Amino acid sequence: MNIFHRSLNVFMNRCIRIAMLSLALACGAFASTRVITFIYQPLTTLGTDQDAEIVVTKIPVLTNTVEENLIAHIASSNRLLQDATADVPDSNLLSLLRIRIEAELVDRKHFKVTLDLRDMLPTDDYDVTPLQVVAGAVKALRATFDEHPGLGSYELHIRAKEGDKTDWSKHTGRYTSKKKKR
Repeated sequence: MNIFHRSLNVFMNRCIRIAMLSLALACGAFASTRVITFIYQPLTTLGTDQDAEIVVTKIPVLTNTVEENLIAHIASSNRLLQDATADVPDSNLLSLLRIRIEAELVDRKHFKVTLDLRDMLPTDDYDVTPLQVVAGAVKALRATFDEHPGLGSYELHIRAKEGDKTDWSKHTGRYTSKKKKR
């Protein structure tokens, strides 16, 4: 019986070690470094005393180092710092209109970026046109790629709503980041 207990004990210890190693490897696969960096977003002036317009501006973001996530953050909601009298829950025009940006690394430093307009809400409440919104998104993408020249280049695709007759081709195509002068 003593040999049986020892064998069982050795077997259990090995199982526990294998389980712990597997858990450590699995956790390591999902772990990444978090950094504060900057992206650009097309913001609305709605909720301000300014005339309605799209302002593409630099925004700090806490993100992991996965480049696809950095690009997707361009469409993330953004509650700006504001005084006690303001209550604007989101200023990012893309998230307000339910526009998504998807990025897929195709080659070493080349991304396929898709601007998904299929769920886009009407733009009337913001006094801008869909073309102006897409132009703002493209400007934010280019500025973000220029801010991070290591991203390389992207090919922009636009996924429009079914039945949309708008010619989006002016905004699609390849873009290579320009080295930012410091």
